Amino acid sequence: MRTCLLIATLLMLTSSLMVAQSDEVHHHNFAVGIGPAIPTGSSGTYLSTAPMAAFRYGYRLNRYLQADAGLQLAWGAANNQNAVVTDVGNVQGGDHEFMIPLGGRVILPVPFKRLELSAGGGGVYLHYSETAPSGGYYQINCYSCTSRGGWGGYGLANISYFLDSNRNFRVGTTFQYISATTNGQAVGNVVGLSTSDHWANLTFEFGLSF
Repeated sequence: MRTCLLIATLLMLTSSLMVAQSDEVHHHNFAVGIGPAIPTGSSGTYLSTAPMAAFRYGYRLNRYLQADAGLQLAWGAANNQNAVVTDVGNVQGGDHEFMIPLGGRVILPVPFKRLELSAGGGGVYLHYSETAPSGGYYQINCYSCTSRGGWGGYGLANISYFLDSNRNFRVGTTFQYISATTNGQAVGNVVGLSTSDHWANLTFEFGLSF
């Protein structure tokens, strides 16, 4: 009888610990951020530092592993000074740089509950495009806009601070380094040849976890 009670007590304690541990892990992690996209190395000869917005989603597999996906948009890095042909004639165009990272990260153990450190990496797709201007109630169709793209890899490091004890809301900073090869048409100052592009991106983020 005592053995049965002991086993039952151990099972209850084990299940309670497992529930407590699962409650501490928020599987869905969203973040939005802004910051500079900075070309490095030879990329600085045809690209320039530009403002960037980042949208990130991470699915936490367990306490220490997370799968990541995201969309980052910089604008004006290619310094497009070309007029583009549209349905209203030749107009001054712009340029956008899309960065789509797909990878994962490791959550590093730290002794502070509200602090989180992580590092990771994966593959990334870059897409640069010339764009035509648009307004709030209309959009100009671009008939001569160009684009280019290619694949590469990235690495990142993040530090976050949780604003509440339940670890639902956080602010943080992510540093990301991208190395990729793009090819295609000329976009602004980026020539119509294969180029090796390198970016050092820094974003200041607000996140939601649940």
